[in-house]
Amino acid sequence: MSAEKSDQPTWLDLQRVLPLDEVEQLTSLSHDSLKRHHGDKIVELSPRRRGMRLRDVLAITSGDTP
Repeated sequence: MSAEKSDQPTWLDLQRVLPLDEVEQLTSLSHDSLKRHHGDKIVELSPRRRGMRLRDVLAITSGDTP
C-alpha cells in the first residue's frame, strides 16, 4: 500500500489553532470583524493570546457560517 498525499486537511490539521494575525490574512477580515461576527469561534489560549481553529477559518472563507 502506498500512502498518497491528499489536498484535503486531516482531522488533526483542522483542529490546529491559528493565531488571529494569520486568520485576518486568510479571511481578509479585521480583528474587530472577527470578534464581532465570529467571537464564538475564537479560542483563548492564554490571557494575551487568542486564535481560531483551522476548520472555523475554512468555514468562514467558504461562507458556510451564519
